[in-house]
Amino acid sequence: MSLEKRREPKETKKEEILVESSFRRDDFVPLNEKKEIKKEDAEIEKVEEKLEIEKVEEESEILGELTEIEKDVLEVAESILKLKRYDSEFEIESESEIQKFPIIEKLYAKCIGKLAFKKGYSKDDIFLAIRSLDEKSWITTNERRTKLEVLNNEKLSQILDFIKINPGIHARDEKIEKELNITRTPFLKHVMTLERFKLIRSKRIGKTLHYFAQEVQEDLDDYRVIFINPLIPKIIEEFFKDEATTISKMGDALEIYSGTIQYHLKKLKELNLLRETTNQSGNKIHLVNVELLKKYNEIFREPDFSQLLIGL
Repeated sequence: MSLEKRREPKETKKEEILVESSFRRDDFVPLNEKKEIKKEDAEIEKVEEKLEIEKVEEESEILGELTEIEKDVLEVAESILKLKRYDSEFEIESESEIQKFPIIEKLYAKCIGKLAFKKGYSKDDIFLAIRSLDEKSWITTNERRTKLEVLNNEKLSQILDFIKINPGIHARDEKIEKELNITRTPFLKHVMTLERFKLIRSKRIGKTLHYFAQEVQEDLDDYRVIFINPLIPKIIEEFFKDEATTISKMGDALEIYSGTIQYHLKKLKELNLLRETTNQSGNKIHLVNVELLKKYNEIFREPDFSQLLIGL
C-alpha cells in the first residue's frame, strides 16, 4: 500500500472553505447575523415566558372569587356546555328544578359522577356550586363556554380591553374597524357574549346603545357619552375663556353653525355642566360646573380638563 498521502477530494476542500468563511453551510446566513437572530429569538422567548406567567397570574386572580368546588364544577362545565348551544332561561332554586333544563341536568349528573367520589363532594354541595356559578355568570344561557374561556379568548379579551380603554363606545364608531379590524356585525355578536357574562354593560343614551366595562360607575355615563363628541370640550373651553361670549361669537371662533352650538348648550345645561346666569353688569353669562369636571377626570382620562382647571 502506498504511503503517499491521499489527495483530498475537491468537495471536502470546498466544505472547509465554507466552514472557515463567515457563512454557515446549512443556510448561508452570515455568522454575525446568526448571532443577532439568536439574540432576538431569546428576547422573544423571554417576552413570551413573561406573558405566559402574567396570564397564569391573571387567571389565578380571576378565579380567586371562586371556591374549590366551584372551580372543579367549572372545569367539568367546559366540556358539558359544548354539547348543547341553546337552553331555556334557567334560574335554579332547587335540585328538582334541574330536570327542567337538560344541559344543566347533564352538568349536574356529570359532576356527581366525576367529583362525588374523587373529591368527596355531596350532591347538595355540587348543586349549590352550580347555582352559585349561574348567579355569578360563570356559566350562562345561550353560551357554549364558561366565563374563563371567554376571558382566555384572544378576540373577546381584545374587545373587552378596547371597551375599557374607550368607555361609552357605540357599534358605529369608526375606531372599531380601525383598531379591532372587525365590522359592526361581528362586534355586536361579541359584545352580546361579553354582556351575558356581565363583563360589560350597555346603556341606551338617546337613540344609541353605548358600552361600558362592568366596573365603571353608572352615574357618569351620560357625561362620558357627550364628551365623545370633540366639539363639546371646545365649547366648554370657550366659556372658560369668556363667560359672556355669545353663541354667534363662539360659532365664528369654532367655525360651527350657531344652531348646532345652541343644540349642544341645551344638553350641557340639562346635565348641569353649564349654568346660565347674569353678571353684575346684567349681561348673560355661562358658568362651567368645575366640580363636575374634576369628578369626571377622577374616573375618565379623556378629555383631560386639567389644563383648564389650573389656578381655579
